[in-house]
Amino acid sequence: MSTRRSFLKNGARLFVVASLGKGIYNTTEPELKNVQLELPDLPASFSGVKIALLSDFHASAISNTRLFEQAATMTMQQKPDLILLAGDFITSETKFLNTSIGKFDRKRLEEMLRAISRLKAPLGIYATLGNHDFWSGAHAVDTIIDQMKGRLGAVVLRNNNVEIKRRDEKIVLMGVDDYWEKTCSVTKAYSGLDRESFKILLSHNPDINADIRHQMKIDLVLSGHTHGGQVSLPHIGMPFLPSQFGQKYMAGLVRDGKRYTYITRGVGYLMAPVRINCPPEVTVITLI
Repeated sequence: MSTRRSFLKNGARLFVVASLGKGIYNTTEPELKNVQLELPDLPASFSGVKIALLSDFHASAISNTRLFEQAATMTMQQKPDLILLAGDFITSETKFLNTSIGKFDRKRLEEMLRAISRLKAPLGIYATLGNHDFWSGAHAVDTIIDQMKGRLGAVVLRNNNVEIKRRDEKIVLMGVDDYWEKTCSVTKAYSGLDRESFKILLSHNPDINADIRHQMKIDLVLSGHTHGGQVSLPHIGMPFLPSQFGQKYMAGLVRDGKRYTYITRGVGYLMAPVRINCPPEVTVITLI
């Protein structure tokens, strides 16, 4: 009996060590996800356009700058036409046991931006902010917006929209503040738009779908936030997913009527440098 107990204990220890080892490895190699998406109202000039989607860098003291560099290199190898960054560029102060992890540190933000400074796209780079960006305070938000513009030439969208033109046609890119912020407003981002125009909504949190009213025509929502769960355990799944919809918007492509939502697992990690069965993701969506 004692031999059997020892065997089970040793087996359990081995499983934990192996899972942890795999989890740490999962944080060092991003996975490229190529997605082809057929959207009926897409203007002909935008057929074949590649959109790179990156999210959840979570720059902090436990960041892996090499991971950011790899994600940027992998993105540029795909020659994207448009680059979208879906927020949580930094990690805010997070309570953990008897201490706290993370605090806004401009140096960490600058390190991350240097690592991804090679990002460029002919149709531009646009971004939206995530919950951790807002939780870090107004000074952090202003710094992120200034640094994104200065170092990447990126435009941060805050409840507004821009027209993206290609040849003689255009699409509309909308962006909102994080869904958990009182300032978040799809209504403001949608204001003044022609219902029939082709629209993409960039929102850190995919739960923004709850605020899209029936009369609003939005063709595609692009998000991050969930990290795909970050940890997926055999026979258990994701112990925690920050969504009111449960597993629905966990990761990948989701369809709501004629509207699609794509949720990337993101580049970085939160709390600890561990991802289990859920590697970092660089997403490239080809519109057809």
